[in-house]
Amino acid sequence: MRIVFCGSGPFAVPTLKALAEHHDLAAVITQPARPAGRGGKLRPTAVAQACAEMSRPAHPIRDINQDDALAVVRSAGPDAIVVADFGQFLRQAVRGLARVDSINLHGSILPELRGAAPINWAIIRGQSRTGVTTFSLVDKMDAGKIYVSRETVIEPGETAEQLRSRLAQIGAQAVLETLDLLERQGPAAGREQDESKVTLAPPLKKSDGLLDWSAPAEAICNRIRGTWPWPGGQTSYVHHNRCTGLILARAEVAPGQGRDDLRIGQLDDELCVKAGQGRVRILELQPAGKKLIAWRDFVNGYRCQSGDLMLTQGREMPE
Repeated sequence: MRIVFCGSGPFAVPTLKALAEHHDLAAVITQPARPAGRGGKLRPTAVAQACAEMSRPAHPIRDINQDDALAVVRSAGPDAIVVADFGQFLRQAVRGLARVDSINLHGSILPELRGAAPINWAIIRGQSRTGVTTFSLVDKMDAGKIYVSRETVIEPGETAEQLRSRLAQIGAQAVLETLDLLERQGPAAGREQDESKVTLAPPLKKSDGLLDWSAPAEAICNRIRGTWPWPGGQTSYVHHNRCTGLILARAEVAPGQGRDDLRIGQLDDELCVKAGQGRVRILELQPAGKKLIAWRDFVNGYRCQSGDLMLTQGREMPE
C-alpha cells in the first residue's frame, strides 16, 4: 500500500522502519525541530533523525491541518495514513485524503487508557498487562473502530521507558497486520469500542512524579517506574537539616514492615524508606543537578544513616 506516515517521537521509529521495508512510503511528516538542552540548540524529532539515517526526506510541519500540509498529503496520494506518536490531531480534511483509511497506533488495549500517556499510567496504576491497539482515526480522541490489539505482560521492575521501547516493536508489527487487513477487507474489518470500559490517561505533569511516602510501598515503586525518565519520582532527602532534591529512577519493595518506631519517610537500619505500608529499597537515583548514580554510591557520598528522612517535595522541613 502507498502510505503517508505521521510520527515524531521514539515510539514511532520502529513503525517508520517497518513501513519503509514493507510498503510504498510516499511521505513522512513530523513535528518541527525544537530547542533542547541548556544551549537551546534545535533538535529534530526522533523520526526526522531516523529518516536522515535512512536517506529519506521528512516534512517538518507545524500544523498538518493547514493548506500547505494538506498539499503534501494530497500529492502523495496515500492509500492509508498511518499515525504514531505524532503530537498533532488530524482533522477530517486530512483523514479524507486516504483512499482506504487513516489509522493510529496507541500504547494501550483500547478502550482502556485513552489519552497522551497510556504507557506511564498503566505502570503507575499497577496494571499487570497492557499492549497496543491500531484504530481508525475519528474526531473523538482514541475512539475509532479497533483493527488490531496485541497484549503483553508488564515485566516486574519495568520502567515506562523500557516498556515504551518494547511496545514500539510490538506496535510496528500490529501496524503491518492492520494494513494487510485493510488491504483485504477495508474499514469494515474494524470493531466498535465499548464506551462503558473507557479509562483515561492524561498527559503527565511534573507534579505526577511527586512521591507520597504515606502510600503503600508498591504504589510508590509503581510511580517511580511509571514516571521514568520524566518527570521522575521526586522527593527531598533530609540529613542533618540539609535538604537535597532527588529524582528516583529505580526502586523495589523491600521485604518486611520495618521498625515501628520510625516515622513515614525515614530510613531504617537497612537504609530502606518506611512507607505507609511496607518499605522501599532505592536502587538508582539522580541528585539535583547531577548524574544518575547507584543508591550505594549516594549513601557513601552523602553519609546516609538510619533516621534520615525522605519528604514529598514542597513540604516543610521537620523541626
